[in-house]
Amino acid sequence: MRTIYEKVQQYVASGERVATATVVSTQGSTPREVGAKMVVRPSGDIVGTIGGGCGEAEVWQAAMDAIKDGQRCTVRIDLTEDVTLDTEMVCGGVMSVFVDVWDEREAEFLVAINKGFRDSKKMALATLLSPDQDRPRRLILPDGQAQGTLGEEDRDVWVTAQGLEALSQGVSRTVLDPREGPDIFIEVQVSPPTLIIAGGGHIAVPLAKMGVMLGFRVVVLDDRPQFANRERFPAADEVLAAPFGETLADYPLDDQTYVAIMTRGHAHDMECLLQVIDEPVAYIGMIGSRRRVRGVLDLVKERGYSEDLLARVNAPIGLDIGAQAPEEIALSVMAEVVKVRRGGTGRSLSD
Repeated sequence: MRTIYEKVQQYVASGERVATATVVSTQGSTPREVGAKMVVRPSGDIVGTIGGGCGEAEVWQAAMDAIKDGQRCTVRIDLTEDVTLDTEMVCGGVMSVFVDVWDEREAEFLVAINKGFRDSKKMALATLLSPDQDRPRRLILPDGQAQGTLGEEDRDVWVTAQGLEALSQGVSRTVLDPREGPDIFIEVQVSPPTLIIAGGGHIAVPLAKMGVMLGFRVVVLDDRPQFANRERFPAADEVLAAPFGETLADYPLDDQTYVAIMTRGHAHDMECLLQVIDEPVAYIGMIGSRRRVRGVLDLVKERGYSEDLLARVNAPIGLDIGAQAPEEIALSVMAEVVKVRRGGTGRSLSD
């Protein structure tokens, strides 16, 4: 499980004061969504992005100032004034970015944040959007446990309920304090989706790299140790040298699981497909020619699986971008995975 707060904890533990810049509200077209975040270190180095361009540069400067004086602030970025040819900003909206400060005062709280996330796989963090030097925050876990305070007991009770609602919906939001206090940002963090790559062949290598780059927890599975090892997949979260069917049968699968089947033959494809086709996974894709995938699907159908279940399988896998090289095919696969995850159409934006 990875969150940007692991980086914040690491930097604070090494003695640094760092700033986080979080998009807390947007209007119109903006380069990043509510909840997007970057970390700024005293060196000026950044982790993450809130969209790049001159808007991010302005926030970066505010973050550097906050690191020096310990003062939180909100930066309003009006992108309607930045649609020019000499910047990267081509959006036309407005976004508010809250710059927060973290140092040794938050060391124990950061430990609680990261432990809570590892144990619960999701969390909400409520932050009072004010320059208050006490830096009020409250951590809310799915079971209702909470840690930290926004300054008043009644407010803490109210924001805990708001945090649980945000967790149930999986959406970060800014809420208005009913007692006319400062706005409160409730940031929802959930465990990253899992990409299971069944088959460690030549396409799996760039696919695993892209999966990690796009924020997936990547699992590579192959029954041949020479194709499933850390040397071949150094960035993957798990590399399993084990039988396909048995491993997938025992592996936890849910609606945040994406499965790419790209084994070396029909029999292994079918072995994998039979283990996932009726599971509540978000995506199933299977590589191969139309003839090959049709043969596998026909065999699965003979086992009694319905047309509705067969229709869940994206086969041949990927979007049609004319891919030929392994890296291009991997890009085609990840494009389809992202399309499913984000609800896109796959059409060219210029159409």
